[in-house]
Amino acid sequence: MHKKILSIMFGVAVALGVGSAASAGEMSVEEYLALVRSNNPTLQASYRNVEAFYHTVRGSVAYQRPGVGINGDTSWFSDNAAQERGRYNVSVGVTHRFDVSGVYPAQERQMKLQHNVLAANHGVLVNRMLSGAERLYWSSFIARENIALQRSILAQRKEDLRITEEKFRQHIIPKLDVIRAEAKVQEASSLVVQAESGFKDTLTQLATLAGGETVIPRDEALLVPDLSIQAGVDEALRKRNDIRALEMALEREKVLKTLAAKGMAPVVMGSAGYGLLGDSERSLPYEDEFLLALSVSIPLYDGGKTKEDVAEKKKTIEAAEESLRAGQDQVREDILTALTQWEASVAVEANKRAQVARSNEELAITQLMYKEGLGAQIDLLNAQVDNQRVRTEHLNSIKEMHLALVSLKQAMSAYEPAQ
Repeated sequence: MHKKILSIMFGVAVALGVGSAASAGEMSVEEYLALVRSNNPTLQASYRNVEAFYHTVRGSVAYQRPGVGINGDTSWFSDNAAQERGRYNVSVGVTHRFDVSGVYPAQERQMKLQHNVLAANHGVLVNRMLSGAERLYWSSFIARENIALQRSILAQRKEDLRITEEKFRQHIIPKLDVIRAEAKVQEASSLVVQAESGFKDTLTQLATLAGGETVIPRDEALLVPDLSIQAGVDEALRKRNDIRALEMALEREKVLKTLAAKGMAPVVMGSAGYGLLGDSERSLPYEDEFLLALSVSIPLYDGGKTKEDVAEKKKTIEAAEESLRAGQDQVREDILTALTQWEASVAVEANKRAQVARSNEELAITQLMYKEGLGAQIDLLNAQVDNQRVRTEHLNSIKEMHLALVSLKQAMSAYEPAQ
């Protein structure tokens, strides 16, 4: 009796604990995904890296613009015979490197492409993380449904035990039937504890993905999902961020090949200065005078470096083309595999639903016959085991449908559309 009371108290405590937690952090799958997107530290770190590289791009092309500065110098001589013991000069100047070979646009283009590849890879990470978050959400949702299922089975086992004990008191059945019924109650109690533990584990994982926020799947009716997304290989190739990253990487390699071919381009530097102060005729520009200068450097031979750089970029382009083809093949595989998984999960759920209906009817008849003394306990036990199995399998089949739909959405890059 004491054990039963403690068991009931434990069940109530767990239920109250889950209920209070649910009221604090219940959210729908859409709300949870939004929370993960904004709170997950891995996603935030990746996003900050994209932002940081944007400033790297801007800084890397700063040398293309004119530079302005103030130049000053001074000197002092220790020779007493010198007429002037000190000299000084202060001037303001502008310097600029002229692009006479079209290098600047190509350099800017390749840096922008590198930034866009990084941004697309961030999109791939978001798509993968959010799809994993939704898988975990539905696993947690089903885990809570499994608690309810196992508790209902436990209540059923207790009712069967009550009937068995009553029949034993009437000397209708042997003590062995009571022992078997008690064993079934203990087994069902153990499954309830396992289900509750599994649910708590999923809540911990949900909170980790959400940056430590307490999350409980919203307590709502368990529905069989519909195919809520149109899937196709061509559409996936257009939207997938990993394909966009590979395409831009290929384009960047072509730009780098163009830059490599300009390795021996002439270099033209120009400058203009104005002397602000000065007391030496050897200091340029003179005080209150302008100085314009132009220098040209024309490379004649670089030891074959430009030639080898171009050859390297050709091979790199070929490698990038093969990587793109491999990525496109992977997209086709992902879409077809996800569609097959969805179709299989739909068929399995329909089959399990029909099995549950037949098993529930069989169990009800068997229980009634046993209660009326028209059936053997072994028939009841077999019906119970079968009913528990098919009900659990049907619950898992609904979960597999949700997971198959998530896989299809991930394959279509639905969590982070192409931008």
